[in-house]
Amino acid sequence: MLKSTGKMLLLLTGLLSYPAQAELNLNEEEQNWLQAHPEIRFAVDPDFAPFEWIDSNGNYQGMADDYLALVEKKLGVRFKRIDAKTWPEVMAMARKHEVDLLPALARSPQREAFLLFTPPHIIAPGVLISAGNYDSIEQLLQKKVAVVNGYVWDDLISHHKTDVRLIRVENTRDGMELTALGAVDAMVSDMASVTWVLREEGYSNLRIVSYLEHRLELGFAIRNDWKTFQNILTKVLASLSVEEKQAISAKWMTLEEAGFWHKPVFWYSILSAMAALLFILGSMLIWNRMLKHQVALRTRALENAQQQLIHAEKMESIGRLAAGVAHEVKNPLAIIQMASDFLAKEVIGNRDAHAVVKDIDEAVERANSIVRGLLDFSRDEKLDMRVENINEIIERALQLLAYELRKQQVEVITELDNSVPKIKLDSVKLQQVFINLFMNAAHAMNERGQLTVRSCVHRISGEHELRHDREQAFKVNEKVVRIEVADTGPGIAEADQKKIFDPFYTSKPVGEGTGLGLSVSQNIINLHHGLLDVHNGAEGGAVFIMLFKINKE
Repeated sequence: MLKSTGKMLLLLTGLLSYPAQAELNLNEEEQNWLQAHPEIRFAVDPDFAPFEWIDSNGNYQGMADDYLALVEKKLGVRFKRIDAKTWPEVMAMARKHEVDLLPALARSPQREAFLLFTPPHIIAPGVLISAGNYDSIEQLLQKKVAVVNGYVWDDLISHHKTDVRLIRVENTRDGMELTALGAVDAMVSDMASVTWVLREEGYSNLRIVSYLEHRLELGFAIRNDWKTFQNILTKVLASLSVEEKQAISAKWMTLEEAGFWHKPVFWYSILSAMAALLFILGSMLIWNRMLKHQVALRTRALENAQQQLIHAEKMESIGRLAAGVAHEVKNPLAIIQMASDFLAKEVIGNRDAHAVVKDIDEAVERANSIVRGLLDFSRDEKLDMRVENINEIIERALQLLAYELRKQQVEVITELDNSVPKIKLDSVKLQQVFINLFMNAAHAMNERGQLTVRSCVHRISGEHELRHDREQAFKVNEKVVRIEVADTGPGIAEADQKKIFDPFYTSKPVGEGTGLGLSVSQNIINLHHGLLDVHNGAEGGAVFIMLFKINKE
């Protein structure tokens, strides 16, 4: 079935709406134009796989890149990429003629005001995907449907009277994960993006419910004062052979059969192996404790080194187990959620039965939050390190939580030092850390209190500041960037301070926390070669301290 789907994709997306020609047949005006413009500037959407994106090494990838290479070869011009971090930034540059070409863009009346378009060279049908037992889009009325924010499907559904609950996500990958987990009922996207994510993630419980009449058609977009270049590109695209187009489609859009690592038998074997590994590691830990008792007179340096090794083994084994368990739990949770939705319809009017269904939904949501926490804890991703201002990341996190903090009557005090230098960091992951710390502080204060966030350049005064520096990344008297997050809550008991960063440990009542937030936060800080510590303030409340190295020029 998967292979036949791949062939269908090839037919749907590999064919263009204009005939191929053997030669370009450029006239004199067009030839002179190319000689006068040997270098063409272009910009791309950094996260639009498989059509185009920028990988972790900063390289341009995707179907549009392959088409651009063919055009470059045929015309003998050089395309120069202008970097942009976001899609709105790309469109802003196009409006100002700071770039000359966008390699993959859908035509719309708004865009035609400042851009010229070639016929589409990439065509992909729209599809509705779901983990539920739906046969058509009509069955999704009043259901939650995910779309990528600002893309063509968002515009299409928003401007029609469609009685569905739209859930906007950042990208197709996030939407499909929510759909697979049952957090949303379905997702609308294009066949190419769906195929790409399925190849990468291997979701086994998703299926195509229906194909949409609307198609995603992407062409070259050119600045509106370059009519001659539009004509040239149209001729180049028309000269491409069917074989060249099909080769590009097959490279990026063929859906291969899922590998053995996506099959349940493989994961059962992995879980069994992990259980055996945990038993062996547990035996090793007990043996190490016995040895530590016998060599109590060893130096402090040797003791710290041993504790560091034990901690690393513990976190690695728990991380592998967490990933396996989370992936195995996803599908049963989705089935339970589907059953609950079905029962909710059947028991309308029965208050007692409705209350039971509501309890089931709340339990599934809590289980889903634990699964997401497990995935965050175990995910071994490379950081997207860039030189940025950490004060701006703190302010963005506070803006995202502004409504929640106001609702809980939390007064926010910021003392951010403008002299703090820019440092290398992953802004998305650090924002996740700050959001977790701010929300923990708000919950600890139980409505009404003060949340204080400070930043400064700090010189480490003594060893007491480095008690949790397991990697020995910092030294006394070293200048660092210091972030402080303090609240006016009850503080943290001394016994809890020693365990608060352990996975699954929480001081919150049962049902109000997964015990993974601070552990994930510490892992993120460790990946930055930083330090996260906690103590109680002199006047009460918890104080979290983060230290980051200052970049050396």
